[in-house]
Order: sequence, then structure tokens, then C-alpha cells
Amino acid sequence: MTYTFIGDIHSAADDLAVLLQAPALQDSRLIFLGDYIDGSGSRSGAIEPAPLDTLAVLDIVIDRVKQHQDIALLGNHDDFWRQTARGDELSFQTWRLNGGAKSWRRLGIHSSNSQVVTVALNRSPLVKYTRFLAELPLTWSTDHLLAVHAGIDWDYPLDRQVRDDLLWIRDPYYFDMDKSWHRNSTGKVIVTGHTPVQAMSHDSYGCIKMQADAQDIPRYLIDAGSRSGAANGGIFALTLSATGAVVAQNWVINQKLFEN
Repeated sequence: MTYTFIGDIHSAADDLAVLLQAPALQDSRLIFLGDYIDGSGSRSGAIEPAPLDTLAVLDIVIDRVKQHQDIALLGNHDDFWRQTARGDELSFQTWRLNGGAKSWRRLGIHSSNSQVVTVALNRSPLVKYTRFLAELPLTWSTDHLLAVHAGIDWDYPLDRQVRDDLLWIRDPYYFDMDKSWHRNSTGKVIVTGHTPVQAMSHDSYGCIKMQADAQDIPRYLIDAGSRSGAANGGIFALTLSATGAVVAQNWVINQKLFEN
């Protein structure tokens, strides 16, 4: 069996539909790394805005989980929705500052009042998505593979990770004190999203491989900047064998599929 990890989508239903047609994904189990919602329609150098369809993305992911037994992890943006639906004011305000106000309008919520938003997320037609997001796990793993939205804190074992780190951590997961890649101490190949590769490197093909040295077990960052405003922003899919060897890499930008 192969496993295909799919990075941050951010409402790009059109790109996701194209990606799912890639040959490498047809007999592979899919692991979605979170951040299905929010996103920007602007793209550097483009005249027309890119379409955003949050509910279409969620419908696709829900179908994959229910009909194909694929895995969907929770991302930090998805957690905004989840916690706001529970009435958490801090999550509501953080979401508002990170694209929430525009997202609410796309969801049919024409208010920035926290109580109004909370009620709408718990009523039809949005409540089914709220219930789905409420059930999503933070991690997925096998003997050789580990998937998480953001990363881990190296100071703690996997069974003692803090929720906020799994959803939010960046540099302490990526780098050592001298800004070289941190050594992977888990014994597993790790795949994460959360930070667009464009923010880390200007020449990355949608994916960054991180190794402290040739003997270090690799980690992969596959947030390809979907709906981030980057000219080359898209959705990346990394297909690995059961032991972590790279089988295929696919990337969709503006509905065009690239294969490697």
C-alpha cells in the first residue's frame, strides 16, 4: 500500500478536483493534512481572482473519509471554525484576523458578531461541517510514518505533545539552534503542512525535504501555498511507500497538474 499526503487546500476546490485525478492517487490511501478552509483569491501576477469554495472542499474531503476510509487531520484554520462553534471568543477573534470575516460571508454568514457566527455554525446547512471538523484527529501514524498539520516539539515524546504545537509550531520544529535542520528523533518519516514552502525557500517545487545529514530520517513540508497569494501557489501531494520511500510527487497550480 502507498500513502499520499495532501497539503493545505484553503478552499481551492478546483485544484483539489484536478489533483485527485492524478494516477499516483488512484490506489493510494489519502492523508489530508488540514487547513481546508479560508484562503485568498488573489494571486501575484494574475488579473482574475482565483475561486474559493470552502464547502466544496469540505464535501470532497468528507466523501473521501466516508467512502474511501481516507484520513483528514485538523489544521489550525479548521480549529478556528471548531472552537468558534463552541463559543470560544479568542478563537473567534483570531479567526477574524486571519481571514475569518471573508470566509463567513462565503459561508452565508453576513455578520461579524461572535454570537451570530457561533449560532450559524451550529445550524443547517453548516452544522454538518462543524460536526465533521469536531471529530478530526491531530495526528496519524504507522510504524514508519507520522503526519501532523504543523509539527512537533522535540522536547516531548509523541504521546505528550501539546495541542497548540501540533497545530501551530514552526521554527522550533524545523530548525536547530544554529538554524540548520533539526534532527528527526522520532524514528518515523514526518510529513507536515502549515507553513507555505514559498516562505521558506524561493525555489521549492511545492515540497521541502528536511534532513540534518544523509543519515537523518527525512521530514517533508508540503504546504505548497494554496490560495496564499503566491504566483506558484497550489496543492501538493506526496506519495510514500509504507516504509517512507518517495513513490510520486504531484502538484496542481491553477488547475494544471504537474507530476514528478
